[in-house]
Formats: sequence, C-alpha cells, structure tokens
Amino acid sequence: MGAPVTIRRALLLRRHIDPWLLAAGFGFLALLQGPGKVIFLVFAACGFYLALARHRTCRHLPPVYTAVLISYCLWGVILSLGRGEPMDGNRLLGYAAIQLAAVFLPVGLCLVRRPVDAMVLGCRVAVVVLLGATTVEWFMTGERVGLGRNEAILGFVIAAAALIARMQADFPPRFVPNGRWWSYVALLPVLLTQTRAAWIVFVPLIVFDLWAVVRERSGGRPPMAAMAVAAIAMAVAAVPIWKIVTARVVDGMAEIANLRETGVASGSMDVRLVMWNHAAELISEHPLLGVGPTQRMARVAEAAGAENAALIGSYTHLHNLFIDEALSSGLVGLALMLAVFATFLVAVFRARSPTLTKESSLLFVVLIVSFGAFHGVLINEWTIILIFGFMAVVMTGMRRRRLAETGRRLGPAG
Repeated sequence: MGAPVTIRRALLLRRHIDPWLLAAGFGFLALLQGPGKVIFLVFAACGFYLALARHRTCRHLPPVYTAVLISYCLWGVILSLGRGEPMDGNRLLGYAAIQLAAVFLPVGLCLVRRPVDAMVLGCRVAVVVLLGATTVEWFMTGERVGLGRNEAILGFVIAAAALIARMQADFPPRFVPNGRWWSYVALLPVLLTQTRAAWIVFVPLIVFDLWAVVRERSGGRPPMAAMAVAAIAMAVAAVPIWKIVTARVVDGMAEIANLRETGVASGSMDVRLVMWNHAAELISEHPLLGVGPTQRMARVAEAAGAENAALIGSYTHLHNLFIDEALSSGLVGLALMLAVFATFLVAVFRARSPTLTKESSLLFVVLIVSFGAFHGVLINEWTIILIFGFMAVVMTGMRRRRLAETGRRLGPAG
C-alpha cells in the first residue's frame, strides 16, 4: 500500500514544482544559460516515459502537429542514413533528436495546469534581466552585445522572449502583470545585439499594437499611462538605436556594392548572396532529395569558384533556413518543415485562444521566417529548443483549456 501513496505524494509535490521549473526553463533559455536545456530535457524525458508506460497520456499530444513533426524529423534522418553519411559529427541527427524530444513535451507537461502562464512568467523576468545586462555590456565595450554567446542567436532569443512576454497569462503574479508593453522592454536589448534579422518582427508587432490602441481609444479607454511610458523609453533609447541601425544598414550596402564591382565576397551580406545564388543552382539539379547536410557547404564552395571558395568553405551553413533545408533534404524536406509551422498556426487560430496568443503565435512564426532568411535558425540547439518548446507549450495550453471546459482530468492518471 505504501508505493501508491508515495507516487501520489510525488505527483502532488510536482504539481507545485513543475510550473516554477517550466518558468525557470524558459527564463534560462532566453538568457542562453545551460539549465534551460537541462529543464527541457527533463520534461521531454518525463513525457517519453509516460508515453511508453501510460499510453493514455498520449491524448495530450496534438495529433496533426505531432504527425507532421515526426514525419519531418524522420525524413531528414532516413535521408542522411540512406546516403551513408557518418553518424559521428553529423549535426543533423542531433538536431532531429531535439525536435523528436519536443514531440513528448505536451505529455511531460501534464502536471502543469497553466503552462502558458509559467512560460510567460519566465520570459518576463528574463527580458528585465536582459535589459540590464545588455545595456551594461554595451556601455563597457561599445560593440555588438552577445553576453558571451553568439550575437545573432542572442538577438533571436531576446526577440522570441519579447513575443512570449506580451502574451496574456490567466493569473499573472502582481510583480509581472499582463501588458503588450513587455515587448518594448526587450527592444533595446535586441537592437544592441545588432542582429538585423531579429529587428524585422518588431514592425508588424508595432502595427498590431497601434491597432489595439486605436480600438481601445474608440472604446473610450485610452491607455495614456502606457503610452507615456513607451514614449519616454523610446526617447531615451533613440540615440543608440539610430546609430546602431544606420551603421548596420550602411555596412550592408557597402558590402553589396563591393561585390558588384569585384565579384569577390568579403563581408556578411555579400557572402550570403553568393552562397544563395550557387545553392539555388544545386537545388535545381537535386530538387527532391538535395545533396545532404554534410556535403552542401563543400558543394556550394566548389560551385562558387576559386575567388570565393575559401570564404564560403569557412561557413557551416548557408544562413538561410529555406535554402539550407532544400539543399540538405530536398523540396520534400522543405515542404514538411513548412507544414510543421503551418499546422501549428492553423491549430492556434482554430482554437478559442486569447487574441494575444494568436498574435504572438503568428509573430513568432514571422520571427522564425525573417530571422531564418539570414541565419540557420533550425541548426542551433538554443533556437530549436526555444521554438519547439514555445509551440509545445502553446498547444498544451489550448488542450488544458478544452479539458477544463469539459471537466476532464488534467493529470497523468487519465
């Protein structure tokens, strides 16, 4: 009789611990700190165990999204192994393993009654910490801010945390209330990373928020205090923002002009253009299956000619999500990848989700597309965990709402 009581007590204890653990996980991910990865692994491992030991817990999995995600992962793995590519050093297999682990997150989160609230809490705390940390580093160095990590990856995770932090929590703690303004707390840190691809998402974000302000004003409730705080913050940040943005734009234009004159790539923007052009030629030759992830850079460098081969060969990926996928796994792999994000958005917009959840989910996919147009967003552990962790939590939150409406049990005993 002792074992069931022990298990029951453990589950009751975890009901109190797991929400805080999930919040900490997203906070650490937004700060690019190792515990975030560990917490992701813990929830995924719990989900995998429950899926094997108690099959009924699989009702927590969104069926269409799960099937598409598994198909996408298996397609890349089967192609890689079928080509005879070595397992040692084959990073595609590692990335596919992370994505497959994310499949079991909805099951692993079965003891978190409001997972969206936990995720939002962690990201709100993180953007405040990031605001202070990035500002201090910028004043100390005067250079691109990376907090000891890759500046582009930091730019992505800050932008992602900005989108998550603005989402509506059902029961937010008093010290981190709901509000769209959370996204603008993260605006300066994103700009300080000087990652141009992470800035783009703030354009539609501002449009959404301006439209919300117009709706509220028409309803006779103008949010004057929030607008005043936003105006003051933007005025204080105007000088460094202007310098950073103009410098990055001028640098990019100079690189493109040099490429046109000499035909030789020397910077970050012009080398991308050269890589993409020759990668497109290879895709046209191998449209369905691509050339494989371990061969694509060597093939592109060879096609680029002697004057650009050395520079291109020093890169590990093509800095474009879509071209990278098409050249690695063919147009079939690209279609499956796009289907993962499409099924996620369809599920969110079909559900009776809060407006901010729909907006943030759409903007999150916009961020993946805009950032992925210039960087390898699905070939980095931090970004993969954050992307698929976000989608898993949002879809699990929708499932929690449906179960709560019908009065069905939320825990694993089902």
